[in-house]
Amino acid sequence: MVIMRNSTVLNVKIDKELKTQAQELARAIGLPISTVVASNLREFVRLRSITISDPPQITPEAEEELLKISAEVRAGKNVSPVFDNAQDATRWLKAEIKKENA
Repeated sequence: MVIMRNSTVLNVKIDKELKTQAQELARAIGLPISTVVASNLREFVRLRSITISDPPQITPEAEEELLKISAEVRAGKNVSPVFDNAQDATRWLKAEIKKENA
């Protein structure tokens, strides 16, 4: 537990949903939101910079499509043959496109 000497109140306007998500995450890892904010402010002052990152997240639709493709590959469906040159690969692709458009 951190005991704050000479503490003050900081009023900040943020998006309501962001506040809710931050509080839930802080609670999930056992921290009060004030500790999260204070920690980030200390880091900002110490480094005199801010890093913003948002790791890419796959959409449920994309995940579903990837799982479908993965199952097809395991079943040997919709898999191209192995080619040892570009001409054969191109010829095969053109034939597949022709079949699909027929």
